Amino acid sequence: MVKKAPAGRWGAVFSREKRSASQVQLKHLSLRNYRNYENLSLPFYTGLNVIHGPNAQGKTNLLEAIYLVCGMRPFSGAKNSELVRFGCEASLVKGEILSGNGLNEVHITIKKEGRHTRLNSKTVRSISQHFGRFKVVLFLPSDIEIVKGGLQARRNYLDSVVSAIHPAHIKQLRDYQRAVSQRNHMLGLKEKVSSLSVELWDEQIARIGAEIVGRRIEMIKSFNRKLTEVYGEHGESDTSAHVSYGFSFERRADIAEAIREALCKNFPSDRKRGHTTVGPHRDRVGFLLNGQDASRFASQGQSKNLVLALKASEIRLFKEHTGTNPILLLDDITSELDIKRRSFLFRTLSEFTGQVFVTSTDKNEIPRRGEFHSFLVDSGRVKTGA
Repeated sequence: MVKKAPAGRWGAVFSREKRSASQVQLKHLSLRNYRNYENLSLPFYTGLNVIHGPNAQGKTNLLEAIYLVCGMRPFSGAKNSELVRFGCEASLVKGEILSGNGLNEVHITIKKEGRHTRLNSKTVRSISQHFGRFKVVLFLPSDIEIVKGGLQARRNYLDSVVSAIHPAHIKQLRDYQRAVSQRNHMLGLKEKVSSLSVELWDEQIARIGAEIVGRRIEMIKSFNRKLTEVYGEHGESDTSAHVSYGFSFERRADIAEAIREALCKNFPSDRKRGHTTVGPHRDRVGFLLNGQDASRFASQGQSKNLVLALKASEIRLFKEHTGTNPILLLDDITSELDIKRRSFLFRTLSEFTGQVFVTSTDKNEIPRRGEFHSFLVDSGRVKTGA
């Protein structure tokens, strides 16, 4: 059922963008024995899809299934056994996704021992090769940890954005981590290991690490341009927001050689510690607000604004690099924001015309204009148009 929403102060929220970018759209979703859903079949629509209902009824589970079918992995990091409905042996998630190359079918069978994914009837053997194929930008209340959490959370966030635009980055991260793990294993042998023993791993860490660092730096340059745009457009021009990058080694033009020399120099101390202390896995990704470290000095409100600006920049970067609008998923995000920051959020989305999924306990708190589609979730059942 299609409803007409009243126009108001948010009248242009989803209306301003020139429709030049191609769209990714989830047309249909089917679930069987997934989380608290026994059997579900839903059509979805372009534009705004509002998933609403009381807490603990399955709204986030439905959003997770949407993310899973598009990204081919759950956003929550949940174990496979947690995705299967209690008392069942397996669950099935199926999606029909429209993209630039036509209609695609994704089938994911989930069992305790693993997931089996098929794309257009062909088995997907490497999820990383398809990461970003059906790009999703996810807004979660916990995303404030990107700013306030540890260094690993910030490195992971930056790498996820890079990977969505450059899928080869995922394999390089995996190969890099394998080399670091092997070097750490050798370092754990203490007196039995020499610098020559780790030379092979030093070379791999330096070569792959240089490519990882290079992509991160280029992405940060793009991020900083977009952050300036976003803050300026939304009346925050007095706030300077930047992503910073701190090297764990002495920076020079030849990054591979710089990492190689640092590994050699730090070998004695690394052997004592039993692990590798330089390289992109130890580099520092930070966020600065007016020159100050946001993880230490930003208020909760400033941190939320920064997360929203980062996500808005992510949307723009993906569109700029690929010519495609991602799908947006927002999970109960408005409950964490005051009126000013809700305004910031929906003004940030004002130029976006792609597909959006929003969860809320109250559908009327979601600003909208024109056609929208609502889905009432109650105890694992979904009623469309309610």
